[in-house]
Amino acid sequence: MKLKPTAECISCILRQVLEACEETGEDPTVRYYALREAIAYLNNVDFDRSDHVRIASDLHRIVREVTGNADPYREVKKMSNRVALEWLSKNGRTLQGSLPFKQAISIAARGNMIDYGAMETTETPQALIDKAMDARIDTKKVLEVRRLVEESKHVLYLCDNAGEIAFDKAMVSAIQTLGPEVTVAVRGGPVVNDATIDDAYEVEMTKLAKTITTGSPVSGVLLTDSSPEFLDTFDQSDLIISKGQGNLESLINIRRKTTTVYILKVKCNLIADFLKSQIGATEIVIQRKREAKR
Repeated sequence: MKLKPTAECISCILRQVLEACEETGEDPTVRYYALREAIAYLNNVDFDRSDHVRIASDLHRIVREVTGNADPYREVKKMSNRVALEWLSKNGRTLQGSLPFKQAISIAARGNMIDYGAMETTETPQALIDKAMDARIDTKKVLEVRRLVEESKHVLYLCDNAGEIAFDKAMVSAIQTLGPEVTVAVRGGPVVNDATIDDAYEVEMTKLAKTITTGSPVSGVLLTDSSPEFLDTFDQSDLIISKGQGNLESLINIRRKTTTVYILKVKCNLIADFLKSQIGATEIVIQRKREAKR
């Protein structure tokens, strides 16, 4: 089954645009112009042929251009990173050494709750973290992912959000302990609260593994917009581990890629229906290698 956007996706995207406008701190008139430009863009979109990850990313670009704020969620991201690192330190998980694989993947999966784009929330990063720690994870899927990691030489790890990237260090370290080389990829520029290279430096992911960017500021992975470095890494990896909904939404329909493991919190009805799951669930989805053309 192919993942396709629904009318609910459009209302969600507009909600994100409004929240991004509010994060800029600009006066109401500027926010109004940004929202007006966003709606004008939507009026010219063919939703039957368009990718909603691209639509959302284009709308966030419009907000940045109209408001003149290059990174509306900058302070939210910095707070998320700080709180995540404090939580890890407080709970005795400084990640200087590797955690057992099941514990590491569990921490990384639960970190995906820190998201100010895919779902509407007024909760603090601390509240989101506390809520995430109660989630359950499929033990059989964890064992299957571990086996795939053990069979791989090169793993591409796709990050999602700021704050969450601190939790990702646990899994990256656990993967390295099992043998593969790991390349971590973050967004090529600010978009919502997604992790960029600045966030990777802030949580010291760059000290743990080679860290690159996708080459484009989109809330997912659009291969047509990605850098040659990212595309080479994408094509040469034995296994891709993809965090979050945005990465799943942009990659699940690509027909030629290596085996991909999607790890995410389900945050909307579209993904819940697609995965036959429910909002709030922690899911691990394994998509086997496919050789057809992209």
